[in-house]
Amino acid sequence: RSVNAIAMVRRGICACMTLFVSVMPCLAIAAQHVAGTPVDAVSGASVVTGNQDVAITFESAGMQLELEEILRTGEVIWAMDFIDPNTLIFTERTGQLKLLDLKSKSVTLISGSPEVMQTPSGGLFDVLVDPDFSSNRQVYFTYVKAVAQGSAIALASGRLEGSEIVDLADLFVANNGSDDHAHWGSRVAMDEQRYLYMTVGERHVPDNAQNLGSHSGKVLRFNADGSVPDDNPFVDHENALPEIWTLGHRNPQGLLVHPQDGQLYEQEHGPTGGDEINVLEPGLNYGWPVITWGENIWGGQKALGTTRPGMEQPLHYFLSNIAPSGMTFYFGERLPGWQGNLLSSTLRGYLHRLVFKDGQVEEERLLEDWRERMRDVVVGPDGLVYLATESGAIARLVPVP
Repeated sequence: RSVNAIAMVRRGICACMTLFVSVMPCLAIAAQHVAGTPVDAVSGASVVTGNQDVAITFESAGMQLELEEILRTGEVIWAMDFIDPNTLIFTERTGQLKLLDLKSKSVTLISGSPEVMQTPSGGLFDVLVDPDFSSNRQVYFTYVKAVAQGSAIALASGRLEGSEIVDLADLFVANNGSDDHAHWGSRVAMDEQRYLYMTVGERHVPDNAQNLGSHSGKVLRFNADGSVPDDNPFVDHENALPEIWTLGHRNPQGLLVHPQDGQLYEQEHGPTGGDEINVLEPGLNYGWPVITWGENIWGGQKALGTTRPGMEQPLHYFLSNIAPSGMTFYFGERLPGWQGNLLSSTLRGYLHRLVFKDGQVEEERLLEDWRERMRDVVVGPDGLVYLATESGAIARLVPVP
């Protein structure tokens, strides 16, 4: 397929969605601050506290669902993935890597995880189980690494043998070392061709998102061993870093490869308003901080507007922040009403469900009664949806007969 043709189609879709957003509201109410609700100083998200005292059931897309809590660790769980149908591997931001047995609900500490530098919002972040894990035992991590300039985001890999990571090695360390403690980005995904994709936030230096000499504000692409693919879009560009796949991102904390068509999706925190979902194509510029649907760039800096030639429009944007984190498409069998829907965990205290249909976007907010800052959402081999939170909870959504 021609990249130019794909880009033209994406722009057409985005134009329709932009018109839709401007003409009529989404079917669900956009996320808004509740008057008097405290705001987290680091992320800007509403501070919510978990509600363990009530049974939570709800209806969505013609289904009756129940929230089933599995455990609480008391630490920020940043990401999780499945080792096998009965075993979750998850990260705690403090640097702990753990296994959860879903049958016994027992937790095992894994030794040999990366040496993490902790900051107010940084530490051990994403974990990705290699699609060929049954044969190669490979696991990938992103984390904050101490460097001469302060700290930087790193990508590492190792083999999981029992409850130990062996042959741990850094595949990549970003060149954005600084003393800033936020806007890390830090998700990792792998496609069917075994290319690794990694998000890197702009570390509160917005202009670096447009700087091809900086890893900040980018989505990067690697071979599985951390080397740079020969067909990356900037490999032959002078003064451009060869790892760069796309640029112009703010704080991208969601990344996934669509399970059916292989398309790469990303979502990121905007400034005041302007959180985005993007469909990524190689070499394209997604605008930050030159264009944005939000406000208050940084230190009084202003965007040039919402559109500009040569810069992409988001697939969807949110005029009120949802503070997105993990994301997944649902194609399981247990929750048929959600087939093809995009699920986004948010730090605003709800699970966000989006339906893309005929150039329009329907939105639904779920689990507000749980009052949790949700960090990740994944679909298990059993077809159920699993959630991880900053209070250390892992839970799943179960259909009620």
